[in-house]
Amino acid sequence: MKRKAFIMAMVMCMMGSTVGTTGMTVYAEENTAESEESVETEESTESEEGTETEASVETSTEAGDTLAEGQVLLPASEAVFTEGEGVGPDNEKEPTSYDEEVGMIRAAAQGTEIVYTVPEGAEGTYDMYLTVSKVLAAFSSQPFTFTINDGETFSVPVDLQVPADSPASYTEDGEYDEGTLTDSGRFLIKQSLELKAGDTIKVTCAFGCKAPTLKGMVFPYVGDVLLAPAGSEVPTGYDNTVKTVPEADPSDPLAGLNIIWLGSSVTYGAQSGGHYSMADAIQDNHPGTVCEKYAISATTLVNEKEDSYVGRMKLISKDETPDLFVVQLSTNDATTGKPMGEVTDSTDPADFDDTTIAGAIETIISYVKETFGCPVVFYTGTYIEKEGYDEMVDLLLQIQEKWGIGVVDMYHNEEMTALYGTDLYNEYMHDEVHPFRKGYVEWWTPVIEEYLTEFLSNH
Repeated sequence: MKRKAFIMAMVMCMMGSTVGTTGMTVYAEENTAESEESVETEESTESEEGTETEASVETSTEAGDTLAEGQVLLPASEAVFTEGEGVGPDNEKEPTSYDEEVGMIRAAAQGTEIVYTVPEGAEGTYDMYLTVSKVLAAFSSQPFTFTINDGETFSVPVDLQVPADSPASYTEDGEYDEGTLTDSGRFLIKQSLELKAGDTIKVTCAFGCKAPTLKGMVFPYVGDVLLAPAGSEVPTGYDNTVKTVPEADPSDPLAGLNIIWLGSSVTYGAQSGGHYSMADAIQDNHPGTVCEKYAISATTLVNEKEDSYVGRMKLISKDETPDLFVVQLSTNDATTGKPMGEVTDSTDPADFDDTTIAGAIETIISYVKETFGCPVVFYTGTYIEKEGYDEMVDLLLQIQEKWGIGVVDMYHNEEMTALYGTDLYNEYMHDEVHPFRKGYVEWWTPVIEEYLTEFLSNH
């Protein structure tokens, strides 16, 4: 997994100033003789009219901040975006526009396309980063899709945060992050891109966030694109830190793994403080392990909409190299009465009807095995009195026999079911579907860890 070294939230150092309300801030080296020489080079270049600054030489942003050597900035102010109407920072509909004060594009709507063009003098292999603000509500880890020139469209997780001034409301377990809506952070989108002048990078606002308190689908402000020499260190996230992956513990079977998680609100951690789910807990518990959550609340396995499990799975870059692919058996399919379908005798994807639950599950298993070549594990929720979900679990167990996949069956776990309706259950669960953070960490994660350890030892 090429994005691995940039994902873990282990803080190694702080560099430069923060990414704040003046738009994207870029990073100079510490006060060394080398960096002082770079600044002198920049000043002398700017003083000569008509002299073009090479991409490998430090340059300046519109705000006068300094780019590190070899970095190229594609400003949001120069991007071309779709005219439309989205939800603005005051939770009211307004035209999509470039906000000069914060240096970002605001009130993007679903389907808004923002196109950046690589400038003259920039040619090489880069890691690509996108700057985004915090957001009015965060129930999606896949707000955007990306297209380089006319290549395949792909999506990557972006860990959006909700600020203290958001109108969205959570439970007592869902604490707000500090800060304001226009606090921004930089996120790694793609590594080792071969780019040249004139190439285009399209960011499409694809899967935004909804909440009852909001006036429609919301997206964060979208800022500059940064191109950094491939493999170089770049501070990321709203905390503006360089992140790396710790060395794996060879005695830990779950350490050092690349795990993709596909699901909806439970995988996302919608009712947990900081949307912290078992995926995050497993990443924190096992050194060197990276868990990427491809999760959007209220989505289904059944492939009826673009945000279905099947549709979003096919947006995961084929460059990914996961060791394990974990899928949530969503209750949303039962709640919305999706058809069960039947388990086929075939392993040919053309024979699967992905508009049924059985067909969608088989499609996911087949695609992951063919595309990523890694084991597949589904997990169920704990016992729930919801019509249709028990049938879904039974269907999944039939499919397990056919495909040899793993199933973390918490629904039939007698010890877990014994807690149903107790005071401890109420401490663990926001409702019958969504755990609190405590429920993820203390209840679900140990069961899932135990199963994955045994499963992987046999695969």
